[in-house]
Amino acid sequence: MSAAHELVLSDEIVSAVDAIQGEATEFLKTIVAIDSTLDKGEEEVQTTILKLLQETLGSGADVEASGAKSTQPNCFDVERIPVILDKIKDKRGFSPVDWNYDESKFNVVASYQGGSSDGSEGSNKALLLQGHVDVVPANESDGWTHPPFSPIIKDGRMYGRGSGDMKAGVVAMIYAVIALRRIGYLPRTNLTICTVIEEECTGNGALAANHTSLLPFSDTTKTAVIIPEPFNFIVNAQMGVLWFNAKITGKPCHVLQTSAGSNAIEGAFSLFAALKVLEEKYNEPSNRHAVYEGIDHPVNFNLGKIEGGNWASSVPSSCRFEARVGFWPGIKIEDVKRDIESTLNDEANKLGLGLEIAYRGFQADGAILLPDFVGGEASGKKSLQTDFVDSLQKCYKTASAGDESNAGRKLLVKPITCTCDARFYSNLYQNSDNVVVTCLGPESDSIHGVDESVSLKSFRDCMVTIALFINEWCGLEKEETQ
Repeated sequence: MSAAHELVLSDEIVSAVDAIQGEATEFLKTIVAIDSTLDKGEEEVQTTILKLLQETLGSGADVEASGAKSTQPNCFDVERIPVILDKIKDKRGFSPVDWNYDESKFNVVASYQGGSSDGSEGSNKALLLQGHVDVVPANESDGWTHPPFSPIIKDGRMYGRGSGDMKAGVVAMIYAVIALRRIGYLPRTNLTICTVIEEECTGNGALAANHTSLLPFSDTTKTAVIIPEPFNFIVNAQMGVLWFNAKITGKPCHVLQTSAGSNAIEGAFSLFAALKVLEEKYNEPSNRHAVYEGIDHPVNFNLGKIEGGNWASSVPSSCRFEARVGFWPGIKIEDVKRDIESTLNDEANKLGLGLEIAYRGFQADGAILLPDFVGGEASGKKSLQTDFVDSLQKCYKTASAGDESNAGRKLLVKPITCTCDARFYSNLYQNSDNVVVTCLGPESDSIHGVDESVSLKSFRDCMVTIALFINEWCGLEKEETQ
């Protein structure tokens, strides 16, 4: 493609996204209004997305529960893929749960098989765009200015639970493809859109997607994976995360004989204080992973939930708490469990408390997503990773060209101190150098907090960046040439 033609095509793509932004914003409002916390609205939001994909990219026909293959040319196959416990429970990366997987638990996949297999440059590439639809709980009583599931737009931002994490990213990746189709373009190579469940608590949705034949991975295909999480930079690493719950048993008595009993609630705080000492040990410079140099306090433990006692004037005999523990990439989950159990058991024995520990939810490995960019800059050698990052930088620069505050800004490459589904596409899980993955999404604020919001300008730039990247990575051709 000549430089002049490339410039014209870029302008055409940018105009196509700008023309569709209002529609995309309205769809974002629609799905932010759906409470898609665990077991509440994942099915509803997935069904809403399924319908959109079928109407805009698929054949327009209804999708059966088992999925439907398109028989029409130039259409994406849009399928509903159930998450089946028996198929993932023994896989690496599975997180244990105490709920069932029924017909309401499913991923959505829209895939297009590009026709380019002529050996030309780029014909062996593929792209996966993946995002999660679940959100963390939100209560208006926590201090929200507006109800968390009644999205509003104010001062260029959309407010509502999940607006940033990560429904804006999901809508951006879908509408980037819709914008290209509206102006008659199809990818020359394989392109897949996948929306998954349970990113906020297990990652089992992405794990299930990873073990289907629908994603564009093969020994001969160079596959890029973009997950538009609410990080307005290129992510090169993520922490490991482990969830556990602890049940503490004390000795009840009347408060007039407090010394005769043992207070399980006070014991819970003592146990977590011991864990905070372990947290500081993990954060010591001698234990720090090189990719997190310069990041303040990357390893974090969180006491997320606690309950116990039944009477103000009785020493409580039991208490239960749930906690989240972060750990470095490269550390084995079993080693983290041993550290937790040793720390808590030692403290419980000192206090004369009974203790039971169980693991439910995240058992997520830490991961280096871009090994060639451990220090934030390329290691010097040209690779699939440098091609990937260079293309993203180029596309973002074009997308933000009209924004004086961002004009010419180079995206930072840096790690995150949480987990996300990108780990499933890192070299921990993909036994191939032909897969490259990162997160890059719209600028958001107060994710998991009160008055969560997303910048609509950044939402637009994310859409443009992804649409331009599809052209860079997969190539585009007009529909009539198919």
